[in-house]
Amino acid sequence: MSMRKTCASPAIATILGILLLVALAAPALGQDGKQIYNNRCALCHGTDGDGKGVIMQTDPFGPDFWKNNDDAAISKDIVEGKGRMPAIALSPEETKAVVEFMKASFKK
Repeated sequence: MSMRKTCASPAIATILGILLLVALAAPALGQDGKQIYNNRCALCHGTDGDGKGVIMQTDPFGPDFWKNNDDAAISKDIVEGKGRMPAIALSPEETKAVVEFMKASFKK
């Protein structure tokens, strides 16, 4: 086997491995967002984002919510709290995952 083929094989395997990790990380981010939402948010906001949680009985994710709030505003409200909603200690990655899950699941 030539030296070129011997060196190319590990490089190709490394590149394919990196691509596989990136591909697997994207769905995991969404799953993390769902898990975090269900564990930290659903008690008030409902598992379907319909506001039919144990505590809150309104629809906080209706059309006006999405018109009036971009990702940054939603993220800020999550980590700083707003009104009766307490601040939730999440990393920036976790916060982004929750916002992405909310948009994919509840945006009307």
